Amino acid sequence: MIEPIGNQYIVARPVYSANAFGEEHKKKHRYHKTFLDHLKVCCSCSTGKARKIALSLLPIASWLPAYRVKEWLLSDVVSGISTGMVCVLQGLAYGLLVNIPPSYGLYAAFFPVIVYFFLGTSRHISAGPFPVLSIMVGATVSRLTPMANAVAMDSSNNSMSNDPSLDDHKVMVAATVTVLSGIIQLLMGVLQIGFMVVYLSESLISGFTTAAAVHVLVSQLKFILQLSVLPYTDPFSIFKTVIATGVSYGFDFRNRFNVTVVGKMESGFQPPIKPDMMIVQETIGDSFSIAIVGFAVAFSVARVYSLKHDYPIDGNQELIALGLGNVVTGSFKGFASSTALSRSAIQESTGGKTQVAGILSAVIVLIIIMALGFLLEPLQKSVLAALALGNLKGMLMQFVEIRRLWQKDKYDCLIWIMTFIFVIALGLALGLVASVAFQLLTIVFRTQFPKCSTLANVGRSNIYKNKKDYSDMYELEGVKIFRCPSPIYFANINFFKQKLIDAVGFSPLRILRKRNKAMKKIRKLQKEGLLQVTPKGFICTIDGLKDSDEELDNNQIEELNQPINTTDLPFQIDWNANLPLNIVVPKIELHSLILDFSAVSFLDVSSMRGLKTILQEFIRIKVDVYIVGTDDDFIEKLERCEFFDDEVKDSIFFLTIHDAVLHILMKKDCSTSKFNSSQESDRKFDFTIHTNGGLRNRECRVSVETKF
Repeated sequence: MIEPIGNQYIVARPVYSANAFGEEHKKKHRYHKTFLDHLKVCCSCSTGKARKIALSLLPIASWLPAYRVKEWLLSDVVSGISTGMVCVLQGLAYGLLVNIPPSYGLYAAFFPVIVYFFLGTSRHISAGPFPVLSIMVGATVSRLTPMANAVAMDSSNNSMSNDPSLDDHKVMVAATVTVLSGIIQLLMGVLQIGFMVVYLSESLISGFTTAAAVHVLVSQLKFILQLSVLPYTDPFSIFKTVIATGVSYGFDFRNRFNVTVVGKMESGFQPPIKPDMMIVQETIGDSFSIAIVGFAVAFSVARVYSLKHDYPIDGNQELIALGLGNVVTGSFKGFASSTALSRSAIQESTGGKTQVAGILSAVIVLIIIMALGFLLEPLQKSVLAALALGNLKGMLMQFVEIRRLWQKDKYDCLIWIMTFIFVIALGLALGLVASVAFQLLTIVFRTQFPKCSTLANVGRSNIYKNKKDYSDMYELEGVKIFRCPSPIYFANINFFKQKLIDAVGFSPLRILRKRNKAMKKIRKLQKEGLLQVTPKGFICTIDGLKDSDEELDNNQIEELNQPINTTDLPFQIDWNANLPLNIVVPKIELHSLILDFSAVSFLDVSSMRGLKTILQEFIRIKVDVYIVGTDDDFIEKLERCEFFDDEVKDSIFFLTIHDAVLHILMKKDCSTSKFNSSQESDRKFDFTIHTNGGLRNRECRVSVETKF
């Protein structure tokens, strides 16, 4: 029963152990589906299910019929034209990052948009080349092209090599990597494992893209240094590009100053090619990294816009759209695509409502490919490099994240810094793998060394907090409440045990062994008639024993770990009293230990054995142990693993800390409390324990027998 009184409430209910609650409130029987049940559902077919699958695989069929022509068309046209011009320039610029002729970048700016129009679920992202992916593909191209580095070194004097065979090889490497990464994304989407992207945190992606931007910056210096161009971009970058092209053409920069330009741009599309299987064998790792990064970036941007404009996106369908887009793009000699943050921002900010804006941007690119490409032939590569670097401004500004993350979460800050270092030192592919491994290691570290704490009562209510954090704390004498805020598993069970020992102030195993050794001595004296028990204590007629502690430890260590057996003695032993012959056994005041497992989400088999050993050690020295806050699945797993026996029983589980505390009070008939000096002088509010287990706040004093 809950009785509200203003902004307070009074609860009257029985004190519940897990068993008592289960007896009073019967659980409903729930049928848990097996793997076979899920397989039957997956393999079943119906009209509604077929329609749902068709719409999920072809999202355009769901949003295009609902397109609002009068409201959206003009905005999509304006957005598509603006985005299309940016796509052309970025396609050419990012072609330099891949170390292939810039004209192939137009294919990477065209085909992904077409595929995404039909298969994508985001209405606002602009599919196409992304600088980080381009530099990753470019790194692979350089690695598999022996002459690439030599050509790059010689480019400032002789311009970039126009050797057709070398360019063809580079294009084949880029296309093969793109197709393979697309196949990987397709397989991930079909197998519904798009959840893998969750292992790339925001801190990791931020550190990775920043380091990749540094790689891009370094890679473009060879172009920038040929002709000084400021490495920044603004709304007038398109007009500046036009002016730079005109100046370069009018003054014949290519021949007079040996400046590298875009050069010959073939009109139309080239015939599709098939991947080189020899290259496939050497680029599987690179392709996997490209597939993961491409999806992670695209999905992150898509999620931002889906939340902003309130519509759903499907991660697995995004994988299919991006994967098929890369397969088609690679087949037509393009390179890997995802989405560029700046390009998507332009498409959304200029009024784009749907992917109609995307298809219109592809039309702009198509016009350049088919008819107007010759106008860009005199464009200096240094200008394209400047455009590429200008698009990195947002990524390079992510350095300011370090300070913000340090203030909010030092682990996330460390992930950012280490990701940046790994990617700079090891390269993009290996750096990504090392970064993910380090990130997972931080999670293991956090759970392996959790911040355990000792709790106490706050304000003499049913609230229990870390006793170091508050001044108005109340502890029951002889009771410790220990909280573990993480799962307990094989890697942290020993840490958990040590923290528990530190909290209670003694090792239960050491106490148990001391008591068993003392029992051996007492039992020997009693059998030889050298020990008598009186109301005032023990009387012994000798001064000492010949047995040494070391001898007992070495010869009977296993026996010392067993429960203390006093059934053969005609008397009971008070281990906190004085023992005969100056036998020293550490005295302990603890009689009850409460373990708060409300934050323990799972327990593996290895730690289960360790936990049982810890509980047995406390129980064998007469310390009652209670576990609170666990869910039913936790207890059911312990039952399945045969955790309970004559010593460790299932009756130790209680619903809450307060239930366990009230149970201890009733069981021990505790009538004294441990207050600090400030609490001793001010006890305005007291609580009484009723026979039904309820609590009631009273302003008057109550008898000492029922005082909490």
